[in-house]
Amino acid sequence: MFNLLVVTAAAGALMLMAAAALGAETVFVEAEGFEKPGGWALDPQFMDQMGSPYLLAHGLGVPVEDATTTVRFPAPGTYRVFVRTKDWAANVGPGKFQLIVDGRALAATFGTVGDGRWLWQDGGTVEVARTDVRLALHDLTGFDGRCDAVLFVKDAPAGFAPPADANELAAFRRKALGLPDTPKDVGRFDLVVVGGGYAGLCAAVAAARMDLAVALIQDRPVLGGNASSEVRVNPVGRLDVGPFPRNADIVKELRPWKNGQPPDAELFRWDDSRALGIVQAEKNVALFLSTRAFAVEKAGDRIAAVVAKNVRTGEEMKFRAPLFADCTGDGTIGYLAGADWRMGREGRRETGESFAPPTADRRVLGASNYWSATRTDGPTAFPECPWALRVTEESYPLPPPKYPPKLAPGVLLAGGWNWESGFGRDMIADAEAIRDHNLRAVFGTWDFLKNRSTERAQYADARLAWVAYLLGKRESRRLLGDHILTEQDIREKRDYPDACVTATWYFDMHYPHPENAKYFPGQEFRSIAYDDPNFEKYRGQTPGRYTPIEPCAIPWRCFYSRNVPNLMMAGRDVSATHVGLAPVRVMHTTGMMGTVVGRAAYLCRKFTCDPRALYEKHLDEFKSLLANPDARRP
Repeated sequence: MFNLLVVTAAAGALMLMAAAALGAETVFVEAEGFEKPGGWALDPQFMDQMGSPYLLAHGLGVPVEDATTTVRFPAPGTYRVFVRTKDWAANVGPGKFQLIVDGRALAATFGTVGDGRWLWQDGGTVEVARTDVRLALHDLTGFDGRCDAVLFVKDAPAGFAPPADANELAAFRRKALGLPDTPKDVGRFDLVVVGGGYAGLCAAVAAARMDLAVALIQDRPVLGGNASSEVRVNPVGRLDVGPFPRNADIVKELRPWKNGQPPDAELFRWDDSRALGIVQAEKNVALFLSTRAFAVEKAGDRIAAVVAKNVRTGEEMKFRAPLFADCTGDGTIGYLAGADWRMGREGRRETGESFAPPTADRRVLGASNYWSATRTDGPTAFPECPWALRVTEESYPLPPPKYPPKLAPGVLLAGGWNWESGFGRDMIADAEAIRDHNLRAVFGTWDFLKNRSTERAQYADARLAWVAYLLGKRESRRLLGDHILTEQDIREKRDYPDACVTATWYFDMHYPHPENAKYFPGQEFRSIAYDDPNFEKYRGQTPGRYTPIEPCAIPWRCFYSRNVPNLMMAGRDVSATHVGLAPVRVMHTTGMMGTVVGRAAYLCRKFTCDPRALYEKHLDEFKSLLANPDARRP
């Protein structure tokens, strides 16, 4: 038998529990359970791939405040220490940190070994003199050191190593956390919505206002997704056009500005409280923040429940309902439920789309990490970053945009949508590597501007003020419905009887900037579109487009799964081709999708039917509801 000690963040409590396995006394500490995270950020966005949330020392080159906690050891003695971490710029170690045990740092420096994959780094041994021990994660660089867990093994046998296999590690972690065999049943709802971006929160609010009991599950501590303070993407798309202008009701409530689209300056002072307040005002919405859905239970071909876990405590919960809405962006719930899906570009021979490539491939739109730099009261230094992308006088400049961004007072530079990478990678399996590549591009650029540029004097009193560590994705999985939206549907404005949400954006299909590709082949981090002075020059040489459209309404059949009968979707995971997704993926449009899904759930309950039946049997009633939701609102 061995004793396991675990810290839970919910109450900061310490739990001592027994589990059979190693034949040694063992203490397991989850980093996300540290009582005081200090300056370390909790990052759960890759837990489906690497197994857990983790703490991230995202200090923009300035070491962050220590994360601290107190743990109870079963007995004094000699313990071997292992820390699960990674060297995210392999063989260089930009994210170095120390583990301090009762005020003494271990000799090992963590985040410095390996080939860029997560591993258990051996920290040597430590003498524990008492049972209550204070731990600290001490950041050394401010450059995104990461810690998943710490394991202490008393009198570890020679050659011992913690489990590395993903399945074995998951079982070990589950036993260490003392998780019960079955998740906590939090009840039955009329609708379970997974994903708290514009699509998900609009779906939840719309359904709640039709008197449905709704669970809204969001893996971040804030709502808004890409349009939150964590990512800061500007919501775009027209609202008051098309057959059902009331689809825009909730999106209008979300806007933090009075009229039109916000200037870029608004993105530097985004207020998450608006979205949270709108959801919390609905008595029919049970909101679960910092909760990530990771499994589904099925009954035949239907989803019976979604299983999620609190990313701080590890507590698992089951959410039951007759209807589910996948608003995760990545199509996570559909994927887990076995829904049909695609990722990448269809070929022109299959779809007949003029904007499609001749043959299918895995290429997707890229993902961005926004950033900004500000003036300070005096000179500031920035460390050299030999592990970052090497930006030079030749590779730095790109043509100034036709429409320079409107920067907030004091903001010197800002990186927005066109700081983008991951075009040829798997946007789910490779997501952490894509995010890290974006960070290497930002830090490499700032290193150049501060330390090597011939114009570095003008940046002497500037500092990086903010760099997003959450990845702002544009495209990944697309779940397939009874209709798959295509280029022809939009360009020809095909009139479908179930047309509901109106698309107004462009065929906005990004691709790497040719000038960036010249200096960083295969490592591009900048994209090109209409505001580049040379866009027309490159238009015929690349697969990208920026082609305006006339408003076109999307069929309802794009918003439910064709083979999981009680699953709906809203957001960038709706049923569309790669080309068809381009004009419908922007947040004003996805928010309206969510509103339609939420109102559709009301009719599904009323008629005790699945979403497909709204098209087949109840279309007139559905359209009447979308035209005037107040007539049926309790």
